[in-house]
Amino acid sequence: MEYTFSFGKQFANEFKNYPQNQQDAILDFLDIYEVHGLEDFKLYKGKIAFSWKGLQYTDPVYKYAKSNDLWHAHIGIPNFRKSDYGRYYTSDMILHSQWVDRGYVIKVVDITPHYKADRQFWLPAVNYLK
Repeated sequence: MEYTFSFGKQFANEFKNYPQNQQDAILDFLDIYEVHGLEDFKLYKGKIAFSWKGLQYTDPVYKYAKSNDLWHAHIGIPNFRKSDYGRYYTSDMILHSQWVDRGYVIKVVDITPHYKADRQFWLPAVNYLK
């Protein structure tokens, strides 16, 4: 099976300006993706999840994340931390992508802190989804 990815336009414009360690972490994630896709999350060190997880279906954030097929992956920036339960690793920064119909293609759209200052989960803005 061939797994492919693309960058959203805004993300592609910004990628070259990211610090080298951030670029490397993104590319390391994508190297694994191109070989294995997202069929087995255990192949990745960082936790991967759909971005509407834990929200009520009536929540506008749920509707935004689900209708845009948003997923996120912890990629170890600035470092990986083992979860309280020890089943996976998290990090402060997460890589956002769109994974339509859980197919063989993802579009990487943003990298952000996991949470905003008010502790709300950070999702990419609409202009990053183009």
